[in-house]
Amino acid sequence: MAGKSAKPKHVPQRTCVGCRTVLAKRTLMRIVRLPDGVFIDPTGKLNGRGAYLHDKKTCWERGLKGGLSSALKVTLTAEDRHRLEVYLASLPEESAAALPSTDITDTQT
Repeated sequence: MAGKSAKPKHVPQRTCVGCRTVLAKRTLMRIVRLPDGVFIDPTGKLNGRGAYLHDKKTCWERGLKGGLSSALKVTLTAEDRHRLEVYLASLPEESAAALPSTDITDTQT
């Protein structure tokens, strides 16, 4: 087997329903639709229709506005929405370095 080159390992890609960015599956949080409601799937292995979101508040807010329910093909109940909003509240605030800068005072020549 000395002559064979190593084949690169396949990395599954998924799209964040909040910002539509395609990333590796492991970097996103999976939300799953089960018969008894919509739940967060930290293991990524639960049966059911799934959708993916970043662990950023902006993505979760956009996802809860409609992208998540469309991706899961379900209308979110009040209980489902509350469960997801509780998780949203536990997410850390985004740092200023991660946000795009709109300050034009830095461009003095």
